Amino acid sequence: MSNILKWSFKNALVGMACMFCVVVIACAFLAPVLAHSNFAPAANVLYDFLHRLCKMHGTNIFTILHHPIGICARCIGSYISAAIILYTYLHKFKMDKIIFIIIGTLAFGEIAAEYFNLFVTNDFIRLIDGFFLGAFLGMLFIKILDWLEGKKGW
Repeated sequence: MSNILKWSFKNALVGMACMFCVVVIACAFLAPVLAHSNFAPAANVLYDFLHRLCKMHGTNIFTILHHPIGICARCIGSYISAAIILYTYLHKFKMDKIIFIIIGTLAFGEIAAEYFNLFVTNDFIRLIDGFFLGAFLGMLFIKILDWLEGKKGW
């Protein structure tokens, strides 16, 4: 484990972004459980928070106990993989430029194909695309922080 007292400002930002992703994931899975167990006010607060993060309110949503999770399949995949990428970065995982390019191409390729109606996607494909998108955005966030810090290269 890394010593939190030795963290730089960049690592603190990455840690906060990772914690935000984990909170969103926890809220997404907790909201339907609360709705099912008749804690409607608490579930409504969580759903309101989640609907501010995702534009796809009623479509492309998985359900738990016959209640929607609150964010679409692509967003839940994005938050999960971004949290994984950010967490592994904090523990000295190095990323390669070619992987960054491949993941970005896969993520934005599927989004473009869906936009131009080249094929019909389902929730599972959107979830997988969300994993690619979240990994790409997590790596991009880290690379932007590296650039702001003055580091060059990969």
